[in-house]
Amino acid sequence: MSANLFSLNRRSFVAGLGAFSFGAYGAIDLAPTTDFKGAVKGRRLKIASIACDRMGGSATESLITAGCDLVAVCDINPGAFARWEKKYPGIPKFTDYRDMLRIMGDKFEAVQIGTPDHTHAYIAIDCMKAGKHVYVQKPLARTVEECELMLKTQLETGVVAQMGNQGHPGVWRYKALRDAGYWGDIKEIYSWSDRPVWPQGMKAYAKAEPLPKGYAPNAWDCWCGPAEDHGFSTAYHVFKWRGWWAYGCGAIGDMAVHNADPAFWAFELGLPVKVKADTFGEGPVSIAYPKKSRIEMTFAPNKWIPNGIKLVWTDGRVKPDAKQVPALASQGKVDGNGLIIVGSKATTIAGSHAGRPWCIAGDKAAFDAAIAPGEKASGYNHYREFVEACLAKDPARCGSRLAYAAPLTEALLIGCIALRYPGEELAFDPKTMQFTNKPEANAFLKAPKRGDWDFAKLVARR
Repeated sequence: MSANLFSLNRRSFVAGLGAFSFGAYGAIDLAPTTDFKGAVKGRRLKIASIACDRMGGSATESLITAGCDLVAVCDINPGAFARWEKKYPGIPKFTDYRDMLRIMGDKFEAVQIGTPDHTHAYIAIDCMKAGKHVYVQKPLARTVEECELMLKTQLETGVVAQMGNQGHPGVWRYKALRDAGYWGDIKEIYSWSDRPVWPQGMKAYAKAEPLPKGYAPNAWDCWCGPAEDHGFSTAYHVFKWRGWWAYGCGAIGDMAVHNADPAFWAFELGLPVKVKADTFGEGPVSIAYPKKSRIEMTFAPNKWIPNGIKLVWTDGRVKPDAKQVPALASQGKVDGNGLIIVGSKATTIAGSHAGRPWCIAGDKAAFDAAIAPGEKASGYNHYREFVEACLAKDPARCGSRLAYAAPLTEALLIGCIALRYPGEELAFDPKTMQFTNKPEANAFLKAPKRGDWDFAKLVARR
């Protein structure tokens, strides 16, 4: 990767947006709509699914229900095709998405990308450059540079691109509470998850195993993409990849996208200026994420948080308690995923996926009145939003568009890097996109490269 590609990208394409990149399209009204304004009324969107099993399969089903016709499927695992062959006998099947683009690119308008985190960016950029709209699973990418390159490509191509964040329409409830001044001055934010539910804390890579019977010879190369190749192993595939640094983003990448989303959106947090992590005695992260962690992210002041704010993320069954949040004293058991916003006037708690919050300290009658304006829009369908945006060829119709999803994911990835230096407070400059007091940490912001899987060549290609 070119030494200047990363800084040039931020300077040329994103600096004007500010750390909170919503300004790329401006604020829009995403209240529920069924009239297909600007779209072809009644037309269905033709899609192909890349990684069509597990979460990718579920998203594909949801997109079909929302108004898509599935025309091709792609997966390295031949067992992923059975469900689609049963529903759509003879549907074209591929191991390598590049073959699907080359052979059937004129047959579909959009793709669903449900691959592991480490190949999201490369595949999405390649598809966007081919003129395809992109629905890509969360977290957006594995590194900060990959997020930047995805946003750069989306802005250049003008295609619709949405990160999978099914609960995102729920943020409108938080906007209503914010606009009503319900919390008062925001003091602290806590978000957490019981996850991981996959292996973490590994100290050595797994021994390579033979590729399973029925897999294509190039299947593992396609699975690795630009990331490190440590040989096929059931320790990585299927689903266990998320705990490995090279392939996933740990619990924060998996669930903070959902759980902390309302706080990032409502208070326009952008990128942190300081991060600090605790790995609970496991030491610095190297090849795998710790079994549990605490990550503190400090955000600079803005109009919603005039004094700045600290957001504390915890995982591995580490949760906020009444010592940290006194209002929890009367709540009993805290759920496995959540978000607490502590203000000078009130405190709220909620579950995952931007679920409806409830008041645990403050005026409950005032809470019901304040949240009411956001309830209707919060019921809108995330998948339908993507389909309508594609048919209208209007990227701004997506609430989880890359102008928002990129900085959200980047903030979490910056927090991940703190896990490599537990106990140290790392200072980060959102303007230069660099750690200023730990220069060696900047290497972890970069996109990977492996053989022909080279982002520099990919983004330069016309």
